[in-house]
Amino acid sequence: MSSDNAPTVRQRRIGSALRKAREHHNLTVATVASRFGRSQGWMSMVENGLHPIAPEELSKLLDFYQIPDGPLRTSVLHLATHRPGSWERVWEGRISAAALDLASLEEDAAEIRTFQSNIVPGLLQTPEYTRELIALGPAKHSRYVKTLVDFRQSRQRLLSRPDPPRYVPIIAEAVLHNQVGDDPAVMRAQIRRLTQTARLDHVHLRILPKTASGYLSLITPCHLIYLRPPGQLTVSVGDQFTKSVFVEDEEEVASHEEIFELLLSATLSRAASLNLIDGIASQP
Repeated sequence: MSSDNAPTVRQRRIGSALRKAREHHNLTVATVASRFGRSQGWMSMVENGLHPIAPEELSKLLDFYQIPDGPLRTSVLHLATHRPGSWERVWEGRISAAALDLASLEEDAAEIRTFQSNIVPGLLQTPEYTRELIALGPAKHSRYVKTLVDFRQSRQRLLSRPDPPRYVPIIAEAVLHNQVGDDPAVMRAQIRRLTQTARLDHVHLRILPKTASGYLSLITPCHLIYLRPPGQLTVSVGDQFTKSVFVEDEEEVASHEEIFELLLSATLSRAASLNLIDGIASQP
């Protein structure tokens, strides 16, 4: 594949948004290409992330799809304007560009690797657990609790679809004992959810035991997302207090992968991790 047609994470993100917008209007690639004055091949290349699109042309296509001003439009135009390397997204009290970027990449993933040191990963959370976490945040989030909870639950559907990604979450053992909210029943229900999800063939849940807590100094909460073809693309997403950082630089991503492997080497086996969770779930 020539460098001109080499996919990038940014182009895949833009293409995915355009494909969903087209499908929302029940339009074929051929129909859009004809009405927009572009070839069908060009439209397909853009939707597959195999061809860049100029910001001006992207804006016109977003207008064609009636995408209003808001996080989605801002997100894809930002990616079309800025050069590859990494990008940041500020978290807001509603469905922000950061959330949309993450969800879009997850949907296109062949494999997702996640590390969380303090909470259960979002793809494994119960609605009640998520609601309690949001309630602890800034007051402005309270206006969007239902929206944020529903959005996180919608992200979880990818684990139950016919062709789910391989999911490898690492959770620090302390997370299983931390109480979230005033009602202990919330955490008990969350542990039961973990016991069920961890038994799915494509979910490889691993626990980092308390005896290996020193490894927590190597990494902050993050996601490694391996996108499906075309291309061999991986993006590293770092969770920070007020923003997410999306890294697509190959050398930097490789270093994050190396650290994740070190962390994985210190975890309990999949079977031992499940036994530990089952033991906690069986406690009165």
